[in-house]
Amino acid sequence: VIERAKQNFRKEDGTFSVEAVLMFPLLIWAFVAMFVFFEGLRESNINLKATYTVSDLLSRETELIDQNYLDGMNNVYAWLSRSPNDVNLRVTVVRYDAGSDAHIRVWSRGVGKPDLTQEEVNSYISPQVPIMADADSAIVVETWTTYTPVMDIGLTESDIYNMVVTAPRFSEQLNFAGLGDGTGTEHFDGSDVAVETDDTLTN
Repeated sequence: VIERAKQNFRKEDGTFSVEAVLMFPLLIWAFVAMFVFFEGLRESNINLKATYTVSDLLSRETELIDQNYLDGMNNVYAWLSRSPNDVNLRVTVVRYDAGSDAHIRVWSRGVGKPDLTQEEVNSYISPQVPIMADADSAIVVETWTTYTPVMDIGLTESDIYNMVVTAPRFSEQLNFAGLGDGTGTEHFDGSDVAVETDDTLTN
């Protein structure tokens, strides 16, 4: 009897079951985490493609655009990105001046985002713009949305930001009504910012 009891104490049957119970929750968490991470990557790629589409549409425009036009582009971006969260868009047109080796802000307008100043163009737009010839213009499209993890694995919401720079295809420059053309316009992004005519390139 004593010998049989000793054998029972030495038995290690069931060790695998105990390890499985300990590791199973970790394996489930790893599987869910991989799904969440890849879903975030997929959302990021979708938003980048949507930004390229909006930029391409703007590059083909030959007529004056206004704030209502940009609101429509923001709706297009929202539809393409399929984001359940709010989306924002900002379009800035810059022209390169070889004499000063600088990108001059022609105009900047946003939907839910403030307009860029010349100082902001110098600080973080210019380094992203490819090499341009003198007096060439470029359209800078920025988009924002928020990615919310589909499952709670300890990650918080994260911002998805994209910037795409495109040259106008069928015109020298994408023009915004009221900025340098004398037609006047209003700003409807909710910030109540007074519009100032940019005469940098028209004087």
